[in-house]
Amino acid sequence: MNKKNLICIILLILIIGIYYRYQIDDNASIASSNTNSPDTPIYQSDDMITNVYDLSGNMVYKIESSKVRHFDNTENTDFDLPNVTLYDQDHVATWHIKAKRATLTNDKLIYLYQDVVLTNLTPDSQLQQVLTDNAVVDLKTQLVTSDDPVKIKGVGFFSTGIGLIGDLREKTANILENIKTFYNTEAQ
Repeated sequence: MNKKNLICIILLILIIGIYYRYQIDDNASIASSNTNSPDTPIYQSDDMITNVYDLSGNMVYKIESSKVRHFDNTENTDFDLPNVTLYDQDHVATWHIKAKRATLTNDKLIYLYQDVVLTNLTPDSQLQQVLTDNAVVDLKTQLVTSDDPVKIKGVGFFSTGIGLIGDLREKTANILENIKTFYNTEAQ
């Protein structure tokens, strides 16, 4: 083998080595750019309706939202302008909940933010509506809590105060502090 052929083979091996080296670096950079950062959702959707059913195929709750984002790192789902409808054991819609934003966690807690309104859909219930700035609803047990100022409207009364513990299945709500109740008044 002469020097000319040896130099050509060495150059060819060098060129192939450099080519494969850059291919591996490019593939690694593409893979790292496709990896989601904690602030990047793994999926998102506009105008989405999510229906959740029990094992018997009966509706448990429904969430409608103008924008939905799911994050893989936290397993949380964020909603813009959520409308949540809760159903009772007889599969009847009993509560409608709306807010400006919400976050649903993997353990079925929905954190509601800004202008939260819980409206009772049962026509004969004394408790008609709960209004607060922020609230948490356990979608499995339908328990609701809030640490913010609260207003409860009912048949012939309304109450205000700070903090709330309620059971939406039982249609009860208790204000925790600074309770003021007004009876037989139309001032809302």
